[in-house]
Amino acid sequence: MILQTTKEIRELTGNYFANNDFGKIVGEIEMATEELAELIGQEVYKQAEGYYQNNSATDEEKELVRKVQRPIAIMATLRMYQKNDLSHEDDGRKFKIDSNSEKLPWEWQLDRDDARHLEDYYKSVDVLIRYLNKKGSEQWTKSRAYKESQKLLIRNGQEFDTYFPIEKSERTYLMLVPYIKEVQMLHTKRAYGPDKWDELLSETAEEETEVHYAACKATALMAMSLAMARMQLKVVPAGVVRSYVAESGAMASEPATMADIKLLADWIKDDAMGWLDEMKRARDGGDRIYKMLPENDKRNKFVRL
Repeated sequence: MILQTTKEIRELTGNYFANNDFGKIVGEIEMATEELAELIGQEVYKQAEGYYQNNSATDEEKELVRKVQRPIAIMATLRMYQKNDLSHEDDGRKFKIDSNSEKLPWEWQLDRDDARHLEDYYKSVDVLIRYLNKKGSEQWTKSRAYKESQKLLIRNGQEFDTYFPIEKSERTYLMLVPYIKEVQMLHTKRAYGPDKWDELLSETAEEETEVHYAACKATALMAMSLAMARMQLKVVPAGVVRSYVAESGAMASEPATMADIKLLADWIKDDAMGWLDEMKRARDGGDRIYKMLPENDKRNKFVRL
């Protein structure tokens, strides 16, 4: 494991007692480690673990270790706290509290504390992935997540944030990669034209043309709409939902309802279709002519009204 002492956990989280029994959290560390390794790739994790076990590691190598350790420590402690709200004994589950000096927290306080821990976890994962993108180590560039992203129009969270606000979350971007790939294959590529697709794919956000911007905008919007419509609410950025709820007149602390999310997804999809049309206009190099009335032909077996 890349975490082996309570002192390390306390330094990484700031809210873990150094005299806690480390054995109680080992299982949570192992589970959080597996989840993170699945996200960043086993080779990257093994690289960091090797640096951790190397007593003569350089400062740069120690930096990678710490960036891998932090999300693991945060998630492991969160799960341990959630499990320890009740003690599990032979004669059943019990809640132990000193009635003279302690008070039972309200449920909303527990929910808020959980949300705060999760937000810290997500941010620490974002920091780790941005660091890997910047360093471009061989272990990272050969990972499945990185190779899949390089086949797409939008190749990282920072680029995605240009077209749809996800708070520059690299973790959210990686979770959206399957949706981006689907939209690119079924919508953007077909609308642009498969024969010239490689030309568009070779462009970058640094020197962007109108057609590339419109294609990326449509792809980002439709990918987010798909994620929302399929009830993958965990990929919806908290800031987007909070902003929408606030604008609709509800309290910012209130979670958006399923109906709210579906309505927002429909709006985003409509916007995406408009940007697909803008992509075609930019590709053709002029204004598109819209036919207000259907053009019927006597050779057709149908009539449009």
